[in-house]
Amino acid sequence: MRARGITFLTLALLWAVPLAAQEPQSLAFSGGVSNFNKSEKRVELGFEYRHPIQVWGMAVAAGLTVNDDKSVWVFGGLRRDFSLSGSWIITPAFAITLYEQGDGKDLGGPLEFRSALEIGYEWPSRRRLAFAIYHLSNAGIYDHNPGMNSLILTYSLPL
Repeated sequence: MRARGITFLTLALLWAVPLAAQEPQSLAFSGGVSNFNKSEKRVELGFEYRHPIQVWGMAVAAGLTVNDDKSVWVFGGLRRDFSLSGSWIITPAFAITLYEQGDGKDLGGPLEFRSALEIGYEWPSRRRLAFAIYHLSNAGIYDHNPGMNSLILTYSLPL
């Protein structure tokens, strides 16, 4: 139930507030901890391609993440930047994800949803350093739905 609430809030933020900042076309690299709130913490690494093409007023993104227990997930979705003040930006995002368990956590099935919230600093060069938290879950479409939370640090470079 909590995952549905987070997903609803993320989608509401994406559509409800006027666009205040626009992310450039960029490539982002990330590293952090998946399943950080459980005893089975894992190191994760990923990259994400971000493009300012507007779909319902939001930019598109696609990426790949792996962790040290051989789990892999690819995702594609939407994100929207909001300027907080000056160079600080907050970005909610939502993506559809395909998950391969490897030796890792059983999330219930291959189709998952990723809801994220990122806060970052963007330099005039459009490079960005951000901290993000996201939840990966199947939103109850499978009988088993434990979900997984990740904390990551992301560095993006404009293309």
